[in-house]
Amino acid sequence: MMASTTRQILIKILLVTLVAFVGNCTKMYGSEGSEQGKSIDSVPAFDYSGLSHQFFYKPEPSVLVNESEVRAGLLYDVMNKKIVWQKNLNSAFPIASLTKMMVALLTVEDVNAGKFTWEDNVKWTSSCIVGRGKKRKMVHSTVSYTLRDVFKAAMIASNNECSEQMARFIGNGDLKASIDRMNRRARELGMVNTFYGNPTGLPSPHLMFDNAASPTDLLLLTVEMLQYNEVLDITKMGYAAINNGRSVIRNHNHLTIDYSGEVDGLKTGYTKRAGFCLVATTAKCDHRLVAIVLGCRAPQIRNLVVRDMFNDYYTAIGLDKLGPNCPNPLSPASPLFASSGSDGEYIITKETVKKIHVVKRGENLKKIATHYHCSTNDIATWNKKTVRKGVIRSGQKLVLYTQEIKKVKMQTPSNGSESDDDQPLMTEAEKAKLELSTEVVQTKPAITPKPVVQITQPTPGKSNTNKYVYHTIVP
Repeated sequence: MMASTTRQILIKILLVTLVAFVGNCTKMYGSEGSEQGKSIDSVPAFDYSGLSHQFFYKPEPSVLVNESEVRAGLLYDVMNKKIVWQKNLNSAFPIASLTKMMVALLTVEDVNAGKFTWEDNVKWTSSCIVGRGKKRKMVHSTVSYTLRDVFKAAMIASNNECSEQMARFIGNGDLKASIDRMNRRARELGMVNTFYGNPTGLPSPHLMFDNAASPTDLLLLTVEMLQYNEVLDITKMGYAAINNGRSVIRNHNHLTIDYSGEVDGLKTGYTKRAGFCLVATTAKCDHRLVAIVLGCRAPQIRNLVVRDMFNDYYTAIGLDKLGPNCPNPLSPASPLFASSGSDGEYIITKETVKKIHVVKRGENLKKIATHYHCSTNDIATWNKKTVRKGVIRSGQKLVLYTQEIKKVKMQTPSNGSESDDDQPLMTEAEKAKLELSTEVVQTKPAITPKPVVQITQPTPGKSNTNKYVYHTIVP
């Protein structure tokens, strides 16, 4: 009897507690849930963990993507600050040469902070092996480029050596310090799923230590880079001249060539693990979009996916698709510059070049500025030490910068194909080991270096008529 009464009392206490708990939950969440009922029904289920508060996800049904061809990616409307398509938004994947975007950002920030200038010389010693067997030679050559040219080679031609040397340069020779700074800057930007182990994107011995980032992190980095016009001024170039026009490189992002004037960046990447990657941006009709795709199986597929994303979204918001309404007379595809044969192609380069002007008798700053299409203030800025209060004298040398458009017939691209991006660099340990077994030859500084590593090897199964295999390493 006593046990039965105790049991009934405990049951009543539990029932009262349960009723009180349900009542409190109704007070706390009932009104909020009813007010947000409509919005909850209209917004699709989505995991916002790791997504920056400055972006929100609102899918656009008109953007159709063959997701089987893309490992991860997104399409971002910069003007409206919304992501309109995504796949594996917050998952980290190998990013290959997209790593160079962070090196570029740090370089541009340092230039704008006054630490360096684009005309600063970046010098290093390049090494390569010539010959084979007992006649192998280690050849060292000293190369020197302006910081602007090194930036071009890293961002346009995706040159690994130039990217590493640029990282060394902004780190005052300390590569590890630059890599630490890359990771630190990533955390400052909110890139929580990003890791940098080197400044090139070359694969590490193990997948766990490959440079990696999520599409969201790459978007944060891209938005930060878009604040600097000098970045887009370089990445929009379909072709660019290096070393005062002695070498011409082709942009690995072929969309900048196919849609010149509309697609103006930003960076390609490739390794076997990462697949073909691309961060692309366009501002057709002043409406900027950013597309990020990772892990495609071919560059052509990757470019088509990005192009179709741009076109689908522009059509959805009432704008024209990519492509000019009339042909650009300066475009390499124009009949005006059609190739005269199958052995090469005509390309047009537009470059900012440095010139030295010797002041002639009777010339003044206004006349010189008119001739070079600049302002007198520009000339005074470029010649702070020699031009004071606008006074110049006959015979004085002035430094000037002007835009030059050149028509060049390029037999083959100086930077090779995009599949060469994962060409490994020679480490210091490997150099030391090779120097012990080979003769060392010091050469003069290269006059017309090309911006990528090219290795000629004998074709398997066929006899090689050449006695030696020549390895050429140039920035």
